[in-house]
Amino acid sequence: MFRPSLKNNNYLIALAVLALVLYYFTQSSYRVLTAQWHEEKQTAAHLMDTATQIIKDELYNQGYTIDKVNDPNETGLIGASVSSITTSRGNLSERLVTTNPNFAAAMVDLLKKANLEAGDYVAVGLTGANPGANLALFSAMETLKLRPIIITSVGSATYGANRENLTWLDMERVLEENGVSSFVSAFATIGGTNDLGRGLPPEGRENIIAAIDRNQSELIGGETLDENIELRIQAYNALLPEGRSYRAFINIGAGVGNVGSLVNAKLIHTGINRRLGERSFKEPGAMMHFAQGNIPVIHIYNINKIVSDYRLPNDIVPQPKPGEGSLFSTRINNVYIASLCWFILVAAIIAVIAFDRHDRKFMSNVIDPDEEL
Repeated sequence: MFRPSLKNNNYLIALAVLALVLYYFTQSSYRVLTAQWHEEKQTAAHLMDTATQIIKDELYNQGYTIDKVNDPNETGLIGASVSSITTSRGNLSERLVTTNPNFAAAMVDLLKKANLEAGDYVAVGLTGANPGANLALFSAMETLKLRPIIITSVGSATYGANRENLTWLDMERVLEENGVSSFVSAFATIGGTNDLGRGLPPEGRENIIAAIDRNQSELIGGETLDENIELRIQAYNALLPEGRSYRAFINIGAGVGNVGSLVNAKLIHTGINRRLGERSFKEPGAMMHFAQGNIPVIHIYNINKIVSDYRLPNDIVPQPKPGEGSLFSTRINNVYIASLCWFILVAAIIAVIAFDRHDRKFMSNVIDPDEEL
């Protein structure tokens, strides 16, 4: 009877083919698991994609151009390297990853994990430094039907919303006019050092005040940082309807009116902070006031951490499609099919080895007639 043998190349090839067939069958046997809050994430990502196009159109309408090297996907969310309202240096790579429309899905996840529901009031502190992150938050808040009270520091770091006629306040207004967003900043500050525009040229401060006026926000113009922080808190309280309370304070960036100092911004955990009020800060900002009232603080500062936590791509060329990726669904291989395929392959290998050893043992017991002579 003919038996398979490892010495026969045909059987080695057959084992290899069997392994490939079983591997293909295993990889083809999977199920798709939709992520938590899948529908909300999809809606927010597509909303951000639409909003980005609206801002891009407005940019062109105003006669601006897009630097295709710094903004390779031509989103219009990456600003200039310098302008009269540029307050500090910014990280271009962080600005770029937030132009991914799926960054809005990460914002949905954070807001839902903070137990926010439709109709909840949230205090929001923004700067012009990262319009992509701002837009992602707006898309998430709109999707979840939150009621934000927003104060924006208009000045921007490099590559942010630092075009004099297209500040973050202007972007908000354009989105509202196009029916994409239902809220804008009620109050605004100049931003920059001490939240007073220190370090900006006079024309830069004038351009920011002009942007606040044309977008009908109310200027918070204290004479010191502490005064501006107190005025911020008063503004948030004044705009909150009687009988309601804030369910969260949301901060994006390192606006000193919100965080108190750049050191604080770096020390505070990026994400949801539920016990921030228990910590002591030498230079507290508005967020510490809310934290002391047992209000959760959502701090969006370390963009790379969010990208890593939510497995968003660092390389955004070409532009990721909204609604695709592990934030929305994951593929899980069928464990039972994989186990069965593994068993079949191992059994086939063991069978060939067993037959091969049997033949060698049999041959070792055969006596060569010539040796007996």
